[in-house]
Amino acid sequence: MTGVLEGLKVLDLTRGIAGAMATMLLTDHGGTVTRIEQAGADPGEDVLQGGRIWHRGKASAVFDFHDPDDLETIRRLAIAADILVEDFAPGQSAEYGLEPAALAAANPRLIHVSITGYGPDTADAERPAIDALVQARLGLMHEARGWDGGSIQRVIGRDADPSGVKPVPDAIRTGSARSGPIFSASPAPSVSAAYLAVLGASAALRARELCGLGQHVATSLMQGAILYQSCGWQRPERPDAPGYMLPALDRRQGWGIVKTADRWVCTWTNPPDWAIAAAQGDELVRPDPEEVKARVMARNGAAGRTAGMPSLDNQLAALAEAAPYYAKFPAADWARLAAECDSCVQPIRPAEEALLDPLLIADGSVAIVEDEELGPLHQAGILFRLHDCPVRLKAPARPRGADTRAVQMIAGTAMPPPVQPMKADLSRGPLTGIRVVDLGLAVAGPWGAQLLGDLGADVIKIDGSRQGFWMPTSMALAMNRTKRSARIELKDAEGYAAVRRLIDGADVVIHNMRKGVAERLGVDYATLKATNPGLIYCHTRGFEDGPRAGLIGHDQAANSLGGSVWEDGGMDNGGRPFFGALTGGDLGNGYFAAIAITLALYHRQRTGRGQMVDTSILNASLFNNSRVFTTPEGRRFDRPRLDADQLGLSALYRLYRAADGWLCLAVLSDAHWQALTRAIPGLASDPRFATAGLRADNDAILANRLADWFVDQPSDTAFARLDAAGVPCEIADAEYSRRIFDDADLMARGWVARTEGHPTLGTLDLFGIGLDFSRTPIRPGGAPPTFGQQTREILAEAGLDQGAIDGLYARSAAGG
Repeated sequence: MTGVLEGLKVLDLTRGIAGAMATMLLTDHGGTVTRIEQAGADPGEDVLQGGRIWHRGKASAVFDFHDPDDLETIRRLAIAADILVEDFAPGQSAEYGLEPAALAAANPRLIHVSITGYGPDTADAERPAIDALVQARLGLMHEARGWDGGSIQRVIGRDADPSGVKPVPDAIRTGSARSGPIFSASPAPSVSAAYLAVLGASAALRARELCGLGQHVATSLMQGAILYQSCGWQRPERPDAPGYMLPALDRRQGWGIVKTADRWVCTWTNPPDWAIAAAQGDELVRPDPEEVKARVMARNGAAGRTAGMPSLDNQLAALAEAAPYYAKFPAADWARLAAECDSCVQPIRPAEEALLDPLLIADGSVAIVEDEELGPLHQAGILFRLHDCPVRLKAPARPRGADTRAVQMIAGTAMPPPVQPMKADLSRGPLTGIRVVDLGLAVAGPWGAQLLGDLGADVIKIDGSRQGFWMPTSMALAMNRTKRSARIELKDAEGYAAVRRLIDGADVVIHNMRKGVAERLGVDYATLKATNPGLIYCHTRGFEDGPRAGLIGHDQAANSLGGSVWEDGGMDNGGRPFFGALTGGDLGNGYFAAIAITLALYHRQRTGRGQMVDTSILNASLFNNSRVFTTPEGRRFDRPRLDADQLGLSALYRLYRAADGWLCLAVLSDAHWQALTRAIPGLASDPRFATAGLRADNDAILANRLADWFVDQPSDTAFARLDAAGVPCEIADAEYSRRIFDDADLMARGWVARTEGHPTLGTLDLFGIGLDFSRTPIRPGGAPPTFGQQTREILAEAGLDQGAIDGLYARSAAGG
């Protein structure tokens, strides 16, 4: 078999991070991608220097977008393409004669994907679409640090008074000790927009199989940012509803990060009392579970998962008490013992070390590609799999312009594909008519199903009673907005039979159980496909499909293994590990799941075959850091790395403290530098900064020079001066989350949404849609369901009569 996109022509007209990452995924899964690079482009604008990996497998042609002949060549390529991806600034598509409507008239089957900073016609449309600046303007740099009391408390104006908040013990402090916003090494808005772009293209492909026509698909870094804040940016009418607030969203949450004898590790979900019991003596021993349980009960006053989470102060005190015990033994010994005890201890390692992991190489999520210049390079590999459409990476990135002549020849013979319009009901979106059974837990699995629901699928969420404590929480509500909820016990024979009937009539099953659990419950792929051979079955995991697959896996541990906790903490430059709101492991896993499922539905529409698909949180971390590569010997190439204070990647791409706040600077080209010299006297005459190379050599000196200028300037004054001179910059807005749900334009677009009638929360404002489709528009779902809210109607759909349903309720095998 070949990749699911084999035979499809993709034209990449992007310059930013999101477009490059999106089209990498398209070429990885079989698409023939031609990348058009603009003549005269400033190489400094590739601020993360990710092109060596992100452009792998693509043909490279250089054309002048101001030359009529070159533009005609690009247009001819577009009218013969299946998918076009561009990130033009507002007005550029019209300037180039590449407007979606004009191209659709010439090629009605074209799927035209646009990625902008803030949408083409929003209030912020003209602001620079540079990742860090989007983070600053939308308040994400403050969200990365977090707020006392949590993001939701901030949104509703109830964040805690910092003077009354206990400090985090230094032994378990993560990130920099300074206050203020955080510059993230993870380009979160771009990564999220890349996922959305591929998901939108995949859904449009499925729709095209049904109606014969393409469409315009649009997303933005702004929408990507809003979706990444789905758990924290909410505004409930009744925030004190039982079970709604979670301490996990508080600024001080340490995520179980602690230092062992030789390196930092992540121990999230692992009771600190387990470590204390294991390391009391001179040797690390397997602790007595009853002793650990007694310690936990004595500390928290309750035991058992359904009792909820202990207070944040209790969590921090317990981890601080355990810290000296963890420090007695090396990380490898802790990880081995944790695996034996079904606990979680994973090392926090740099991205380069992750790329040398033999388990990831065996899994294929890390690949070794022969680079034309550097030889064999370890890099992120195939990050989601369609088992009926296996792929291997095609080739390394081509030298800039290496295929210009060949592309010109192809364009000369390009013809638009034939069009055969068909009738199809896609009134709810591109996944109209698809039924999904969601057996997922927590965030990583349910987020994928949530995205499918937004695309028009009917999603049924099935949980057992042990999820009762989780479903009312803000995080669960964000994951389940578009779904119907049923509480049915799979371990009950009649409950299981009802779920099986639902699955036999479904198109998709998705879950994120640990390896072996689905088999024990009888909901594994081999069992389900026997009665539903057309089923698309998605399994998402914490780690790779290998020896770690049976271990406890979650966002924090997977991002520790994948390099994000290291990168975002600036640990290469002496920083401490940091896990923040922009790491996106759970959400990335869900994005990959939704993409894989949607592509499998497209494949089924063409072939009639169902299949299994899979991905992991660790794969999302690898994607997050996919700009990184290394050699088989582990060479650490020179690349942008975050500083220990988490201020930025260089003097010209970082945060600066002003007299009354913070500003973010993004001077990425020579034109930007010239603008900066006009705004700040003395820079132009300093010989140490005369060229880009000299500025890089004297980066620390330049940073200090700029810091001295900013610190005396009021933030609005500094911004006005720089902005007027044409310097890309933004104030790091600390108030944005308080305003977002009062933005009438965003509400009208559906980018944020207001839901009514939740039984405990009342009105609830939260995130909206991340994609806009011209032919198959979608809309935000209604209020998230309460736990088991639709159990009776779902059981009836499974064919049970009233007596059978009452019987399940009577013995607590179902409920609502």
